[in-house]
Amino acid sequence: MFIKEHMEKVTISKKIFNHYDMKKIMFFDIETTGFDKGKNSVILISAGWFVDKSTFFIRQYFAESLEEEKDVLNVFKKDITDFNVWCSYNGKAFDEPFIKRKMKVNNIEFIEPKMHIDLYRIIRPYYKQLGIERCNLKSVEKFLEIEREDNIDGGICVELYFHFLDNKDFELRDIIMLHNFEDVLNLPPIFQIVYDIECNSSLKREDCITKKQLKYLNYLLRKNKITIDEDIERISRKAASRIISCILKGKIDECEFKKIINNSY
Repeated sequence: MFIKEHMEKVTISKKIFNHYDMKKIMFFDIETTGFDKGKNSVILISAGWFVDKSTFFIRQYFAESLEEEKDVLNVFKKDITDFNVWCSYNGKAFDEPFIKRKMKVNNIEFIEPKMHIDLYRIIRPYYKQLGIERCNLKSVEKFLEIEREDNIDGGICVELYFHFLDNKDFELRDIIMLHNFEDVLNLPPIFQIVYDIECNSSLKREDCITKKQLKYLNYLLRKNKITIDEDIERISRKAASRIISCILKGKIDECEFKKIINNSY
């Protein structure tokens, strides 16, 4: 296994840094040999965190053979133990379940952080109103005028990795690692968009709760004396339907309702 460390200057406004308590967040991204959590392998994990308000530390764990997947997972587990929050871009759908599955396959006891901030899920309902061309990471970076040094996408990494296994060309390893490094390096600045969404009450998600749903949900909340510490006028139709269904079935769990809202996109 090859480990590479970086110390980078990342400028985040003090207001946003403190609002999201960013020093307590681990930012992460993975590369794999495919999408199948059972058959494919984790080949690279990059994890980053702030050591102070402007210094961002990134550690990368690269498997120089498929057999080193367990080593990569173990060192990542050790680093993430100190964090209760992890942050990704579309990681709830891919990175998190992939990591959890591979930890289990490799007989590694793993308890993930309590909170997962998925920036993709926060931005997706609003990206068109914000003027972002698409909702992939590179489009968001372009919107923020972030320039990348690497010029490949994640799909190419798989091909490059198998070429690396065949000939041990370390230039290929560096290309893959640069791509994943920048995926993590560019996550903290995206909190500017998250903050703008949070502060702009005029923004309405494309799949926003209907007036009829809102009226009925408010009635059920009052009737059952349920408190939801979220702005329900901005939740999705899907989340509203699930919460209404839970209440009608007598499954009243305010923590679960919060998860439903936060996982809706």
